[in-house]
Amino acid sequence: MRTLDKIVFRGYAKKEEDIWVAICIDLNIAAQGNGVKEAMDTCSEMISEYIEFVCKQYPDQLGKYIPRPAPKEFIEEYNQMMKLIIGKEESKKIPSKLWSYESENLALCGA
Repeated sequence: MRTLDKIVFRGYAKKEEDIWVAICIDLNIAAQGNGVKEAMDTCSEMISEYIEFVCKQYPDQLGKYIPRPAPKEFIEEYNQMMKLIIGKEESKKIPSKLWSYESENLALCGA
């Protein structure tokens, strides 16, 4: 077993009509919620569950399942948001949120 001190997955949240959607572009995991925090928290829980599942079921094939990139259009949407945020002083003008999921001392099985 090996341990990583920290692992970070990138994602963003956006409002679609009356609901917020959080998308992890590195694992192709999405969740929704009534608010941005609920959507991001749910997505973070799903990331933890996915990593735990992969570790238990496929300990010798981690590279096959982590990362598991989202479709190109979601990655492009994330990159466009990053360019807007980096290019502007005020990220409040953007109606979406970028986020990352960090897990301290994440234990990974396998080589």
